[in-house]
Amino acid sequence: DPSHWDNDLILRELLEAIRAAPEAVVEHHMMRCALEDHFELHEFPNDLARWCWTVLGDNVLGEQLALVDPYRQSSTTALRAAIVNVLEDRLWGLDHVPWCRPGLELHLIESYLIAYDTGERIFTPAALVEAIGHMSPRSLFFHVHDARRRTTGRTDDFSQWLEQSGAEESLVARLRGIDFYFLSLSQLRDSLTEAFRQYVAEAPPVARIAP
Repeated sequence: DPSHWDNDLILRELLEAIRAAPEAVVEHHMMRCALEDHFELHEFPNDLARWCWTVLGDNVLGEQLALVDPYRQSSTTALRAAIVNVLEDRLWGLDHVPWCRPGLELHLIESYLIAYDTGERIFTPAALVEAIGHMSPRSLFFHVHDARRRTTGRTDDFSQWLEQSGAEESLVARLRGIDFYFLSLSQLRDSLTEAFRQYVAEAPPVARIAP
């Protein structure tokens, strides 16, 4: 449920805003922005990197912010500190502070992820392959991105379920090895589907898992 939180920003204002913004704002622009339709069109993993590269024309800062992986941070507080460090270091190294043209300002957004039980149940890896094919982007985000936050970067829901159900370690490792943060949700779906299909093609039949 996104809502506009702050005024238009330039780089110095962005630094101060990141310092003061609610956690839901930082989380939106570093993680939940992947749920926005336009995100499929960009190569950057978060809003801040995209804006600094495309609007401010600061390719160095854009690349540095793109490398801040929120799913490797222990908390939103740690994530905020990492962003602030990047912005401060870049500001110290600039001869002039870049501005953006009118109409291209960054509007900070506060959002929250709401999850509910769909009632769908899956019992085998093969069934999961089919489910991923028609799973909504928001469901993918919840079971992969949000799961990493819930487990402090350790696992996604799919590989955790497989691990607990006795699936082969190679499949679990293959899923956890997907560099999901740098993929769009459609690319993530393709990577998950390919990983499962390779496993199903190579592995012996797996017994039905009781609910």
